[in-house]
Amino acid sequence: MKKTYRKEIKYYINYIDYLNLKLKLKHLLTLDKHANPEGYFVRSLYFDNKSNSFYYDKINGVDNRKKYRIRIYNLNHYPIKFEIKSKTGHFICKESFNLRKHDIQDIIKGRYEVLLNYNNATANKLYTNFKKDSFRPVILIDYRRDAFFYEPLDLRITFDHKITKNETQLEDIFNSSIAGSNIIPDKKFILEIKFLNAIPAWIKNLLPIENFEFCAISKYALSRYIER
Repeated sequence: MKKTYRKEIKYYINYIDYLNLKLKLKHLLTLDKHANPEGYFVRSLYFDNKSNSFYYDKINGVDNRKKYRIRIYNLNHYPIKFEIKSKTGHFICKESFNLRKHDIQDIIKGRYEVLLNYNNATANKLYTNFKKDSFRPVILIDYRRDAFFYEPLDLRITFDHKITKNETQLEDIFNSSIAGSNIIPDKKFILEIKFLNAIPAWIKNLLPIENFEFCAISKYALSRYIER
């Protein structure tokens, strides 16, 4: 399967900007399939190896880097996405497959052989890399997301907020009682724009990005601090 790379840019915006932009976009773009008018909840369980290579690749500005994560929406048991997110500069590519709920605990406990039951290229790639480099779960990241989509250009605009992390309760990702600590202030939002080639002029007119604070850091890197 041919990989499709999209460009991804991020900005910090405030609460008033969020309300204004959301009001404009909801009349012109389509709500994401996971969303309702109030947005939706995202939880991601991230993996890294014993050397924390993915973390240090981001901190050190390595151009070609990856993340491995299990992702759920609204604490639902389906879909459960197991993803490889690759990034080169501002360009991203995602490979994923739907994970069965009863396999999560095996993966968390290092019994990666369950991945071979999927007969899937992404699952096989994860199995090979997990076995080779002893990956393990390192952090849960939760947030609320509003997402809008413009299908003709494969353009996606999201607003993430209430972003929290938890490094101690990693085994039950469906637990609604997990308490996280804030990564950024509640009234601060991350605006993400994902697109194939260029942002069309009419979208640029809606999003005065020159007035926003460019955000180069990832939620994963922002959530972890490791002393060298």
